[in-house]
Amino acid sequence: MALQRLDGVDHADVNLVKGEAQVFPKPGKSFDPVLIPKVIQDAGFTATEVVVTANGTLVKGGEFPELDVPGLNHPFVLAGGAQAATLRKRTDLVGKRIRVTGKLHPSHADRPPGLTVENFQAAP
Repeated sequence: MALQRLDGVDHADVNLVKGEAQVFPKPGKSFDPVLIPKVIQDAGFTATEVVVTANGTLVKGGEFPELDVPGLNHPFVLAGGAQAATLRKRTDLVGKRIRVTGKLHPSHADRPPGLTVENFQAAP
């Protein structure tokens, strides 16, 4: 499957009936989830939504906080979603590792890609 050829991907569990795929990184590695929609499109399918769970360091961004994920060359802007306002108030988490689950937003102009904040917690 094309998703397994992404750099840093260990394996992907694909369910064509449900139209879902779960992609897992190699142990100790990261992969760039921003590449998932293109890989799916190149395989002849449409990715309507990409939900990502990522561990990284919360950093104070410009207008929105950002998640700096080790191994990626860009942060994720954390905007929108059920828990975005709550996370913005958690200044005690800036500089700390957190886990965020949210929906992927593509890059816009010179801005990095974004994630909604559907759920977050201190990273283990």
